[in-house]
Amino acid sequence: MTPTTHAAFIGEEWSDDVLAAVEFAGMIQKKVTREYEGAITQGGDTVHIARVSNLQTSVKATGVSNTIAFEAITEGEQSLVIDTHEYAAFLLEQITQVQANTSLSTKYKSKIGYALARGREIKLANLFQALSQSVGAYGVELTSDDVLQAWTLMVQAGIVEAASSPGEEFAVFLSAAAYAALLKIDVFTNRDYNPTADAIGRAFVGNLYGFPAYVSNLLRSPAANQHDGVLMHRGCFALAVQDMVEVKSQWLIRNIADGVVGWNLYGVTELNYPPETPGGGSALDNRGVLVKCL
Repeated sequence: MTPTTHAAFIGEEWSDDVLAAVEFAGMIQKKVTREYEGAITQGGDTVHIARVSNLQTSVKATGVSNTIAFEAITEGEQSLVIDTHEYAAFLLEQITQVQANTSLSTKYKSKIGYALARGREIKLANLFQALSQSVGAYGVELTSDDVLQAWTLMVQAGIVEAASSPGEEFAVFLSAAAYAALLKIDVFTNRDYNPTADAIGRAFVGNLYGFPAYVSNLLRSPAANQHDGVLMHRGCFALAVQDMVEVKSQWLIRNIADGVVGWNLYGVTELNYPPETPGGGSALDNRGVLVKCL
C-alpha cells in the first residue's frame, strides 16, 4: 500500500488560522494638527480659519497735534473642506458563513478599520507634492547636505530656533530605500555625532539634526524608485474627521447575506500662514519641505 494506491484514505485539512495581509503603519495622520476637528463635528462642510498678521511700528512725531495712525490689515482666511466620504464594505453570503471553518466576518471587519485609516494616510501623503520648498532629487540617495538644507528652511521660517532641538512637533517621513541610504551616512549613525542612533543594532537613524525620522510605506511614488518624502511641522497640514461610524452590519434577505460597512467623512489641507513681515502679505506654505528621494 502506498499513498498513490490508497489516496482515497488520505484526507486534507484547512487551518483555522489565516495568512492576513500586512497593515502598514499610519504615522502621518498622527503628526498633523487636528485642532480644527471640534469645530466641524456639529455640522457644516467647511471650517474657516482666519489669519492674523504682525503689526507695523511707526515713528511718533513730537507734539500733541501729531496724532497716530491706526493700522487696519485686510486679513485672509484658510478653508478646511470636509469633502472626502470613504467606505469599506463586504457582503458575506450565509452559505459561506455556515460552511467556512473560520469566522470570516470577524476577519474582514478588522480590515475595514485599516482600510479607512489607510485612505486618510494616502490623502495626506498626496499633499506633500504641492509644497513650494523642496530638497533632494527623485531617484537619488539623500545626503547630509540635503537634510541640512531642509533644516535651514525651517529655521528661516521662524519655527525652529537655531539653538534648540525641534522635538516632537516636527517629523521627517521617508521611504524605506531613502531611510536605508541614511544608515550609510556617518554623521547620522555614528554615536559620536548622534547619540540617539543605532544603525547596527536596530537600523535606527534617530533624529536628523533634531527632527524625528520615520519610515512610511504609504508615500506617493511618482515613478519607480521615486517617492515624496517630507520634513514638516505639525501645523503644516490639517486633518479633520467629521464623522466615523462604527462598523455596521445588516441582514439582507434578498441576498441571504450579511452586508457589512464602515465609513468616515473627513477633510485634509495644507495650511498657509501670514508672513513675518509686518503689515501682512501673501500667505506662505513654509512649515514643510518636500523631500524628493528614492
